[in-house]
Amino acid sequence: MTYRPLIGLLSLLCIAMLGLGCSGSQEPKTATVELEGNPSTGYTWVYTVSQEGVVREVSNEYIADKHPDGHVGSGGRFLFTFDALTTGEAKLTFSYLRVWEEDTPPVNTVVYRAVVDGNNRLTLTRE
Repeated sequence: MTYRPLIGLLSLLCIAMLGLGCSGSQEPKTATVELEGNPSTGYTWVYTVSQEGVVREVSNEYIADKHPDGHVGSGGRFLFTFDALTTGEAKLTFSYLRVWEEDTPPVNTVVYRAVVDGNNRLTLTRE
């Protein structure tokens, strides 16, 4: 009994899967920034992008920390997910503030560097 044709078929299948981007080793096209906060205080995270067209927000959500029933005012995490659009770099500047307090500076500022490489892989690095 020969297994050579079966091995060849499996090799072709693997090559075809890699060509379609089915490999588990591909870098992500999306990336998420996770920031702690507590919206019950009136504060929220907002951001600006230094270079339009490099990344775009695909979702943002708030996930409250686990807490006992009836407990109010607990904090949680703000999650901002971005998608790669085109090769390039941009800075994402996140500010933790009360949006209605126009003349008050943010209580916290965090900057991320977004890099999209030639393979449309997105990397976010906190500066």
